Amino acid sequence: MTDVSEATIPPAVAGIISGISDSRLARAVYGTVTHAMSALAELKRFNLPQDSFEEIHTENSSVDKHIEIAPYAFQAVAAINRLIAHLGASFVPPAQAEEQSDDFDLAFDLVDGPTGDSAGLAPAREAHEAMTIDEQVADAAHAFGGMLRTNVLRFADRLEAAVKQNDGWPLLAELDDSKRKLVKAVQGLLFGVLAVFKADARRDEILPEYRSSITEAVSLRSVLADLTLAVTRFNNAIAAASAEQVVPLLVAVSDRLQRFAARPEYRTLRGDDKKAVIDFRSTLYRLRGNKGGVPMVPLKQAVEGFSKFLEAMGAINHREVLVLHDRQRLEIARDNLVQAKSLVADDPEGARAHLDQAVEGVATVHGRNQELDDARRLHRIDPPPPEDLGERVEEWLGLVQSTLQRVG
Repeated sequence: MTDVSEATIPPAVAGIISGISDSRLARAVYGTVTHAMSALAELKRFNLPQDSFEEIHTENSSVDKHIEIAPYAFQAVAAINRLIAHLGASFVPPAQAEEQSDDFDLAFDLVDGPTGDSAGLAPAREAHEAMTIDEQVADAAHAFGGMLRTNVLRFADRLEAAVKQNDGWPLLAELDDSKRKLVKAVQGLLFGVLAVFKADARRDEILPEYRSSITEAVSLRSVLADLTLAVTRFNNAIAAASAEQVVPLLVAVSDRLQRFAARPEYRTLRGDDKKAVIDFRSTLYRLRGNKGGVPMVPLKQAVEGFSKFLEAMGAINHREVLVLHDRQRLEIARDNLVQAKSLVADDPEGARAHLDQAVEGVATVHGRNQELDDARRLHRIDPPPPEDLGERVEEWLGLVQSTLQRVG
């Protein structure tokens, strides 16, 4: 069990609790916070040994492969159950319980900002405002606690089905997906209860490590774009390489995949997408270990297939949060470039400053347009000399405008 001391409670949360005048309610909310943070800490310790599935094949059952995870999984579930028990003992259930959705991704990841007006906690805002503070907290605690309990029970059912299969991948997929859902569920409960007291509290103030959907999507797209570039270069290189020459290239791309799988963004991929990465790594490892040398035809087929997978992952750009985010960033960049254009003749240094701001401002749009990404790389290593400043500004205006048209 992970202990949570007052020192580990974020200042924003401590401030909310200290502002609760009812001492009994303050203790109940404090207990909810500490139990929730303890559960999140246990879930964070719940690491998955994915290399067992990526590059090592054994005859052991999936249960044997993951026996070392069992204590961590049990501790995480036990911490969540203590949280649920605390809610039942501390808050009176609402008189009329409403059936709630358990889609925490939808409930908490649509926007990056305040926790909201208790969305999903009561059938109507007017009815919620008519409740006392005690009733509002109880409503939030039992609504979100019920969703959390549903996720725990579903985790047990899905895990039971997965361990019955000889293939270890379903177990890995269920563990990974369920861990993500349970983290979201505990976070949702914490946000929902505290929002009663401070509806405009930001989630990253309540939980500094919280990553909103915008941040996650921007980061994931960026690392996917970098991985796509690396695999594309590898694909081009092996076209003219011999079996001997391809070995160091294969090792390099395998290392790149390993580093990608170790990144936090990798954890936000869907289970099927993780499997595609794992299968590709496994294929590269097997081909690299072939006693007769690396068979080039299977290698080229594997790389081509993975390249198509990465191309399909470009659909991430259709996510609404990224469309809105990119449009805003690109419009700001365009304004900076228009300003730069107006200053080129009379104030070159001012024009350069606006150009640099525009280039820096589209860093989070990385992965939307390959030409824009290439231009950013060029600008970093080869900034324009004074005589080419106007031409470079015009080029950037065209790139930003064409990217805006892609966004729609």
